[in-house]
Amino acid sequence: MRVVLVNHCHPETPHVCATRMREYSKVLSKLGHEVILLTETLAGQPTDITPDQAARAIQDHDFSTPLNLASEPKGHPLIKSLRARTLPWGLRQLVVVWYYLRHQGVFTDWRAGSQLYYSSIVDHFNPDLVWATFGNTDCWNIARDLAQAAICPWIADAKDPWQNFIPTIFRNYLAKYYGDSAAMTAFSKFHVADIQKYFGREASVVYSGFSTDQAAPSTPLNPDEMTISLTGAIYDQQALTQLIQGVKSWLIGLPEKKRANACFIYAGQDSDAVAAATMDLSTICRIDIKGFIPLEELRQIHRRAIANLYIKSNLTFHHKTIEMLSAGRPLICYPEETEEAVEISQSTSVPLFSCDSPEQVSEALDQSLNIGLINIQEDGGLKALTWESQAKKLEEIFLNVANKQNDSANA
Repeated sequence: MRVVLVNHCHPETPHVCATRMREYSKVLSKLGHEVILLTETLAGQPTDITPDQAARAIQDHDFSTPLNLASEPKGHPLIKSLRARTLPWGLRQLVVVWYYLRHQGVFTDWRAGSQLYYSSIVDHFNPDLVWATFGNTDCWNIARDLAQAAICPWIADAKDPWQNFIPTIFRNYLAKYYGDSAAMTAFSKFHVADIQKYFGREASVVYSGFSTDQAAPSTPLNPDEMTISLTGAIYDQQALTQLIQGVKSWLIGLPEKKRANACFIYAGQDSDAVAAATMDLSTICRIDIKGFIPLEELRQIHRRAIANLYIKSNLTFHHKTIEMLSAGRPLICYPEETEEAVEISQSTSVPLFSCDSPEQVSEALDQSLNIGLINIQEDGGLKALTWESQAKKLEEIFLNVANKQNDSANA
């Protein structure tokens, strides 16, 4: 199949917003499909392929790998001022209302830049379908525009919860507007519930996964190294405080020799909050606040940790849960995880301790210390969560939609 994937975030963006479409574009290419990934340019940089060069780029590309067409935002100065937060509050609200009512989105400048690529994509690629992920509605707007121009179906993907990103007064109106998508896919069952509420339809769960090369054997625990990792955003300061209390209580109960080898590592965007919360902990063990680090470095930390901790948000399903399961070391979540995340963990051989008190955190660390090497390479539950396995589900959805389109055209 010839498929266009649409995502606002450039594939080289060092943020989770780029991960889903970047990885699926690569895996779908490996499965033999021809893929164009249409995004915005990277952090305001100029595009590598201008609209005038797009036709030749499509013709010359061998499609053993995806072709990334990155468009520069065009026009709409009010939108740029809106995102830069330079507009007065009242004008800001008026601009938001106007753009959602008139343009169904607030990234209209990127949409305008992307439109310059439509004719090259339609004439020289002739896509069978378009799949666009919701991080903002203009991903879906571009998909609709492009699908109409190419006379092909489009599929709406919900990477982010609808209710978290769309102003309340527009949620039902916009959900109805996008009702012409041929199908919907969702990041998790959590997201499906969101879709059912606002769109009144079903969606197929396609998880964001991990690469098969990530599932290397866990590193045997080093008795001279006692690493505890905390990863990701800190959604709740009180939850962080209680989590640290549990870690501290556990460390105090260790023999002094073991405690001397302990190191608490944090990787994520909230370094200042974690540094403040771990000040008391620093008298007991080493603290290493890393902030954002390369993914491979983070994987190495996860593989050698006693346990990998994270703070749960009630507003979404966490992709990092699946990523950390692939490290083959126990996970500790605070506060309690959703039933969906617990079920995913139970389908694997990697334990997830879902905690709602500091005492439970301490107990989970104690159990984790006694868990040896987990053979994740032979773990069927984990294999089902790889990008490659999930892409087979996505491929089936694409084929069903394309076949229905062909049947309708031949009727």
